[in-house]
Amino acid sequence: MQNQSSETNNQLDPMSHLPLGDLLALGSHLRIDDTPESLLHDVAQSLCRVVASPLVYVRLRNLDTDAFETVACVGTAPEQAALLRKTVVAPSTYQDFLIPLYQVSESFLLKPEPHALVHPEELHLDGATLLVPLRGRGTRLIGVVSIVLPTPEHTINSSVVLVIEAITRQAAMAVENVRLAERSARLLAKEQLLAALGRDLSSTLDQSTILRRTVERIGTAFGSGSLALLGADGTLEVIAAVAHELELVGRHFSLGEGMIGRVAVQGQAYLSNDTTGEPGFAPHDPEARSSIVVPLLSGGHVIGTLNVGARHPNAFTYEEVDLLEAIAAQVSGPITSAQLYAEAQSLAEQVQRRADQLAVLNMIARIASGSLEQTQSLPQVTAQIQQGFGYPQVDLFLIDEETSELVLVASEGSLTALMAGYRQHLNLGLIGRAARQGKSLYFANATEEPDFLGLAEREATCAELIVPIIASGRVLGLINLESPASHAFSEEDMHLIETVADILAGTVENVHLYRRAQAAAVLEERNRLARELHDSVTQQLFSMTLTSQAARAQLERNPQRVALQLERLQETSAAALAEMRALIFQLRPPALRDQGLVAALQQHAQMLSRREGIAIGLTVVGDERLARNLEQPLYRIVQEALNNVIKHASATHVKVILEFTTEHVTVRITDNGTGFDLASLPTGHGRHLGVLSMRERAIELGGTMDLHSTLGIGTEVLVTVPRVRERKEP
Repeated sequence: MQNQSSETNNQLDPMSHLPLGDLLALGSHLRIDDTPESLLHDVAQSLCRVVASPLVYVRLRNLDTDAFETVACVGTAPEQAALLRKTVVAPSTYQDFLIPLYQVSESFLLKPEPHALVHPEELHLDGATLLVPLRGRGTRLIGVVSIVLPTPEHTINSSVVLVIEAITRQAAMAVENVRLAERSARLLAKEQLLAALGRDLSSTLDQSTILRRTVERIGTAFGSGSLALLGADGTLEVIAAVAHELELVGRHFSLGEGMIGRVAVQGQAYLSNDTTGEPGFAPHDPEARSSIVVPLLSGGHVIGTLNVGARHPNAFTYEEVDLLEAIAAQVSGPITSAQLYAEAQSLAEQVQRRADQLAVLNMIARIASGSLEQTQSLPQVTAQIQQGFGYPQVDLFLIDEETSELVLVASEGSLTALMAGYRQHLNLGLIGRAARQGKSLYFANATEEPDFLGLAEREATCAELIVPIIASGRVLGLINLESPASHAFSEEDMHLIETVADILAGTVENVHLYRRAQAAAVLEERNRLARELHDSVTQQLFSMTLTSQAARAQLERNPQRVALQLERLQETSAAALAEMRALIFQLRPPALRDQGLVAALQQHAQMLSRREGIAIGLTVVGDERLARNLEQPLYRIVQEALNNVIKHASATHVKVILEFTTEHVTVRITDNGTGFDLASLPTGHGRHLGVLSMRERAIELGGTMDLHSTLGIGTEVLVTVPRVRERKEP
């Protein structure tokens, strides 16, 4: 090799008189603000001119692929230049030529034979080739300058080779500096991007804001950008994208599907610079030829992906993959925090909503149970449902079992009200269907249902929710919700109104039972009065009739005895009048109205004591002031208990004790009579009905009644009711 080099250096060469000043001047023009391509093109152009080479081209090592790619080409036709640029040479190719056998100084001179291994045969190059390595810091091979000599016989002066090598060394240094400057600029831009993104994300916990700012920053850096998140259904959905890729928003990918699905499963970034050659890794954007997808990781789990794409191949490098991964690492935490915050907010709103609903339900329960008068309570309940839950329209129907009709008892809302007392047969309409089936019905658009009963007042109705009020297996009524909007009600609304219906079911059933109890009490009172009239007043009137007939007969036969008969008639009529007044007093004693419970009981006890010859003692403990609605039921309970004692107990002494505390009123009636076995009495027995009447009255007041009786010893009635200061009288 040394002999060959010496022979080459001493050989007379027409190119030995090259203008070396031009080559030296070229070195002074190399600047780091040029791109590597433009810088090397200038080098190749000058070498081609001063060496009279038919072709000079430069191959530079790609930092991402490590392959040698043609970046500058001078002295050949455009199609040949395109062929060179298309041809990529692996690093190992040059290892076969950069050996001492071909070395000339730091360069390597190749005979024509191995040219085909260096450049394509289609170029038909016959001359020798001088390969000048471009070495960066640490002698790393970063590129090669190929100088094709005019003919195979041409040689090159060693001094010229030294100058060329000096220039290429400067060019290599400049390329390294340019690349270093570009890398520094990219690193600075990356740091600035990440810093700006960090500032954007640190100021908010709103997920939509975080996603929007993230894709905006990605779009600025890559010209493209979208973000997909893993949903509860196990699919990935693109939920944010830059402005010109908004058509991607809403696309879904299953795990393992396409490039996004694969990255989500594998948890590793993926780069494709030619998506057409990878059908199993379809990009998120069908138009993209190049694509990068990186995972969003939180706690070691994939929560989504960041995606960028370009519509031309070879658009991205691994350095850009690193940048996108850095962005993903920075935004994963804020996204997770925003999701947790949103879940916490949703939970707090749900808890508050439940609390508000419970407050409304509690109010409805108080209103419903506060009065047995439905004409007052049910409209208030309906208004509370509509206002408390914010429904557009609420109607409340009760069933008239005698006519098999639904009767509108209350209506509240923004839709036109139905006429007062509106009735609808159970066989008609959607509410009739709900009543017949005994189950809740929901219609997103009720007008499309065949059973829909179109009313002129409700032309605006669209969505409808109907919930039956059921007690003891019987449908007592319906709660009907209507809205002018479709799909206005949810399953949660159905459950909520079903709870309201359960509350009302007990109230409506209690009203029915109360009315039945009232009817039974009225009937019992009538029967009692009939018995009293028969036992006393009727017999006295009959006696008066007989006395008056006898007086008339004596008037003709024995006038002296008429006066005696008239005197007896007057006594009997006076007794009948007194008996009638006593019965009227029992119905509604004036003392109860004017002086209260204690005074009325004292008068009643005194009257019974005089009339029946029985000792009745009344004891009062505590403050006797009561709400008026308690006085009459308690009076009736004591009255019924004393009547039972007089009729059935054969007692000589009765104690009545009234005890008033801050919370309760206790009434205890004790006698020393014969006692009885309550379980052995038939249902129709008067005393048994009296006991039932007392117990029902106590229950209506929210209290209890206990009965204790022992044969031969006596009976005790104990009634305890809550003390209510203010309550409307039914």
